[in-house]
Amino acid sequence: MGVQLIFVVETNKKCKSDWIYIKDTIDHFFEYDHAHVRLSTVYMDGKGRYIKTEKEVKKWISQYNNSAKGNKTEVIYCFDCDEYDTRPEDLKFLQDVQNFCKNHGYHYAWFCKDIERVFLGYKVPDAEKKKAAETFKVKNKIREVSEHKLLCKDYKMNSSNILTVLDTFGSSLKRK
Repeated sequence: MGVQLIFVVETNKKCKSDWIYIKDTIDHFFEYDHAHVRLSTVYMDGKGRYIKTEKEVKKWISQYNNSAKGNKTEVIYCFDCDEYDTRPEDLKFLQDVQNFCKNHGYHYAWFCKDIERVFLGYKVPDAEKKKAAETFKVKNKIREVSEHKLLCKDYKMNSSNILTVLDTFGSSLKRK
């Protein structure tokens, strides 16, 4: 019996920057049995495409859950907050995706205002996101990220709820 955690991220398959930060977070803050915990990624290629990824998410769920009796899957949708505090349409979008996750039994992880600001402390131009994430990984910068800023319950600049979400998988992911 195993568990699959599917992370649905905003970036695309070519860049993979969001997944780099999330995977480093998992590896730094948690221990898990690699034989029984499968980490999978679905790339949205833009946050507005979250509903369009549903078919791929369902395929991953079915494939894994049917591969062995007792397997189960949890889905975590990951979004940047963008300008939620100054643009009503960004806040509305976040409310919509939060409802989408709730209605589908998925988990909702957010990064305020974007994933780079959470992990690097500054905004990164789109053309430099892949390189910035790769440098973050190579230099093991996750060691410099305070776990407190990853445990937030409310949107706050340079913060996230990612550890709060991952802590809900206590039987599969154990905090170091």
